[in-house]
Amino acid sequence: MRQKKSSERIYIDVNVLYYYLTAHEEFGERSKDLIERYALATSALTIWLLYVLTKLENVATILEELEIEILPLTSEIFERARMLKKPKDFEDRIHLATMLEHGIEIILSNDKDFDEIPKIRRIF
Repeated sequence: MRQKKSSERIYIDVNVLYYYLTAHEEFGERSKDLIERYALATSALTIWLLYVLTKLENVATILEELEIEILPLTSEIFERARMLKKPKDFEDRIHLATMLEHGIEIILSNDKDFDEIPKIRRIF
């Protein structure tokens, strides 16, 4: 029986989607369970990154079928990311800036760099 999705919107990082799409040996099932459990959103950047990693040209359609909301990548988000000190990687700062812009405080991610961010809770 499929679990009911939480009504709270949660951000999903690229790595969780990659594990799911590639049926990753270690993290694929965990990722599938998380995707089924939560109401999810991610940046438009994620679509591009997943294409680069998987070469799946239908990645946007897959995310739509998974009912993952695609949040816009705007110049304001880029500027906000540029001003952030953490996480170290700019790509992660874009994800964090997107979360902050949309009032999302929880991220599904295997990236422990998000653990250092005040008021952000990482699930994995």
